[in-house]
Amino acid sequence: MQKERGFAKSKRETILITGGNGFTGRHACRYFMENDYNVVSVVRSDVGEVQGVQVEICDLTDAKRLNNLIKRIKPEYVLHLAGQSNANESWTAPIHYIDSNVMATLFLLEALREHAPLCKVVITGSILQYPINQSELPPHPYSLSKTLQVFAARSWAQYYDLNIVIAKPTNLIGPGPSTGVCSILAERIAHYEKTGENKILENIDLEAERVFLDVRDAVKAYHQLFISGKTGHEYEVSFGTQASLGKVVGILWSLSHESFEFPETRKSIQRVYVDSDIGCSVSHTLEESLVDTLKYFRNLGNG
Repeated sequence: MQKERGFAKSKRETILITGGNGFTGRHACRYFMENDYNVVSVVRSDVGEVQGVQVEICDLTDAKRLNNLIKRIKPEYVLHLAGQSNANESWTAPIHYIDSNVMATLFLLEALREHAPLCKVVITGSILQYPINQSELPPHPYSLSKTLQVFAARSWAQYYDLNIVIAKPTNLIGPGPSTGVCSILAERIAHYEKTGENKILENIDLEAERVFLDVRDAVKAYHQLFISGKTGHEYEVSFGTQASLGKVVGILWSLSHESFEFPETRKSIQRVYVDSDIGCSVSHTLEESLVDTLKYFRNLGNG
């Protein structure tokens, strides 16, 4: 694999990736490892880790333990991916979402301020966060938690002169353990193919438009933000493909050669964003991403 041109470095520098065994985290660990960085993956458990990556088990809401970890590692770069991201679940566990997405971020930044103040940090916000000065309130506790997370991170960058950049990813798709709509659909289809049962795709607004970006392209964009992202700035990582959920279903359907029923569905509302220029382009088409996603779920449990 040809290595991406990246940080100008005289030694093998360390990048610490929180949530390293999550959907984006696994791809990020592989990417930066293949590009000759010393990768430290911080996780709550070592399930689903990337082989060859240094693993550190730490709950980011444990401020003392996290502080000791940063003191020991002293990373040059941090990609903060950890957190909770299920909007429906956030209704029943709002304080957990504030702890995981807001307080954990502040504990991380405080540890970096004390032990690695020159570290460059990319924090992943969300396409669902709201402008803090907008009169309309965030639609659910998850959106609130991401809004507060980004506002706090930008504040810490200004208060303490920390090198913090914010990434706002759109709907990320691709192979891996994601809870996004494309993964949910692919997982259902793979299950129907194996079992032959209940071939009904429910609760889908086929007319809803989304911007879909392959997770592997998003990781490259995060890399670019380490290179050229400006402190305190927010960058929308949404240079993917705009498509309706109907188109997504149509592609997956064609790949499956199965027929499905579509009952009357709920309508959903989501803003569609245009990306700010961060010097990246798509290397995985929507069709390629969906092929890989369906393949991932077909292979689960096959050894």
